[in-house]
Amino acid sequence: MEEQVSPCGQPAARARGGPPQPGERLRSDHGIACGKPAPAVVSRNVQGILDLLQGIPGVRRAVQLSDEQRRRMMQLEARHEQASAIPVRNLGLRLLADRHTCIALLKDSTFRPPRIPTVYLVEEDAPDGCANVLTVAGRRYAVVGEEVLNGSGPYSETTIPLEHSFVIFPERRRGADVPCVFLLPPIAFPELEKEAALLGIRDIVSISPSLATDGLLRDSFGFPLTNDLATLLVGFNFDQG
Repeated sequence: MEEQVSPCGQPAARARGGPPQPGERLRSDHGIACGKPAPAVVSRNVQGILDLLQGIPGVRRAVQLSDEQRRRMMQLEARHEQASAIPVRNLGLRLLADRHTCIALLKDSTFRPPRIPTVYLVEEDAPDGCANVLTVAGRRYAVVGEEVLNGSGPYSETTIPLEHSFVIFPERRRGADVPCVFLLPPIAFPELEKEAALLGIRDIVSISPSLATDGLLRDSFGFPLTNDLATLLVGFNFDQG
């Protein structure tokens, strides 16, 4: 099994140093300022995209993030990565930082489920011949655990469940001395991808935020504080031509 996740972007490096300081221009791991300037002539297209997103079954609201909200979001995610007992790599969020536009969605349980897990436990730099590989922006990761999706299982190999939503495959581990990280990959967003040419957008990416960023989004946009609803982030670039 080899899963390809999001062909756009470049390999994301591990977060370095502390989170951005107040007033500092946020930059991604590629040194690009968060939110590349969008072509001015396409800014009017955002409302049409918001209308399309809000028409998707299960989407309650769609709101564009400001540069300041994106900066704060990246600060929270950086702190979350650093504070976790097992290292976390939110690769989707790092790709999101390079997009022209970022939109927050509030969704309910009727929103279509993801096609692949939204979080994995991986060993970095999967060796040649590895049977269970996740490829993100050209870098290969050996999958040793994953979120359990509806319809997953029963598994043909030994598993260790973490509650009911995650399983570890202990026999896939290369050794106890090989470090593992939780990886949140960029996820495809087919509703925008199939309309990308008409909308004049590309490099579409979506990602589930951490609990800290989820709280920020709910507070910023007045999203209800209920477990029946969840947030999702979607980003894209506008075509330059």
